[in-house]
Amino acid sequence: MGVITIRKGHDLALAGVPEKRLENLSRPLEVDLFPSDFRGLKPRMLVREGDRVEAGSPVFFDKRFPDVMFTAPASGMITSVIRGERRVLERITIDVDHRERFREFTRHNMDWIASLGPSVIRDELLSSGLWPVIRQRPFSVIADPGKPPKAVFVPAMPTAPFAPDILLQLEGREEEFAAGLRALARMTGTPVHVVIHADNRSPLFSGLGSVELHRFRGPHPAGNVGIHIHHIAPIRHREDRVWYVLPQDVARIGGLFLSGRLPVEKVIAVGGEPLRERHYLKVRHGVRLQDILKGNVPEGPARIISGDVLAGTGRAPGDPLGFYDEVVSVIPEKQERDFMGWLLPGFRKYSVTRLFPSGYRGMKSASLTTSMNGSRRVMIPFGNIESVLPMDILPTWLIKMILARDIDEMEKLGIYECDPEDFALCSFVDASKMEISEIIREGLEYIEKNG
Repeated sequence: MGVITIRKGHDLALAGVPEKRLENLSRPLEVDLFPSDFRGLKPRMLVREGDRVEAGSPVFFDKRFPDVMFTAPASGMITSVIRGERRVLERITIDVDHRERFREFTRHNMDWIASLGPSVIRDELLSSGLWPVIRQRPFSVIADPGKPPKAVFVPAMPTAPFAPDILLQLEGREEEFAAGLRALARMTGTPVHVVIHADNRSPLFSGLGSVELHRFRGPHPAGNVGIHIHHIAPIRHREDRVWYVLPQDVARIGGLFLSGRLPVEKVIAVGGEPLRERHYLKVRHGVRLQDILKGNVPEGPARIISGDVLAGTGRAPGDPLGFYDEVVSVIPEKQERDFMGWLLPGFRKYSVTRLFPSGYRGMKSASLTTSMNGSRRVMIPFGNIESVLPMDILPTWLIKMILARDIDEMEKLGIYECDPEDFALCSFVDASKMEISEIIREGLEYIEKNG
């Protein structure tokens, strides 16, 4: 088995890297469900304010796919159902019980999982609320349970800033991880590709049966699943479907079948220069960011991001951690511009292109803020974007065709292989200050609706 080496990209040297020290977060008083965490979702409520739920019991479902249930991450009472404009469902709050109550599912051992029928596994994932952990490309939406994929990917080498350590996340859950992989392979009947770093020699990834193991090496975004799909099972047209599942969610799938209960916790990384404590936490799904940062309030003005600093989402402290997010990033907030900053020699300026002297000597740890360091400009093809995108795609031309709403050219330029997170680094290095990730998202949404 060879190693796929990625040469284009850049590892962002950001200050405040989390220490590999795991702590348990106490049970929160309230948890929230955010339907907006799921792209393309059209939710319909199954409960009302005042109803009591168990962990794993249905709360709402997707009107497009009525079998896809979204279940409670904790037992308790539904205390709030908030709707926005045009009665769009925005938030469901559960007041958590002191004594946990779980909805019971069928328990299986490892050998039984290998003999289960694909429909049995699919129905269990649908009813338990774990189906949404399976997403599909193109469009990065919840996988269509009625249309099998040509491949399944498990990206186990994250390279984004503050990316969590996979071995620490799965420590003590080795059997659950193996069971989850077996369930996915049995359900789909297609290859399951697990991607790890070339230097990873952990026994966790040995003896996984029919799973295909791949090794990658290189700077970010070498760890993005979009890069793995591009090099292993490319998406050539709209009808190509590739599923992907995060390693912790694979372990949750295995835990569901082995224990008969919905696993409701995950390990996340918490980092950032303004924080006093930069560590790992075991938290409950739906926990609020203010609970995660309790006793660890940022020093000075700061932006709290659910996810990594490149592809995450800025959220208020009272909002919950994103359903798919495994990182909480905090960076200093800065709006003012440096006076005549373009004349300064830039010994402390972060530089990817070696425009400043700091780019030659390298920076092990950079203090970066939310400042754009300049205003938006016209699109000028300096080559910065192409230098950090390890895909056989012409990003500048693709951006132009998206802005022109030319669907035929978008398809020819490979938009079906694209996702905003794969272009997040392009946004960071772009001298024109374009929101490239947002442009890619707009293109995908437009072609999904009109293509």
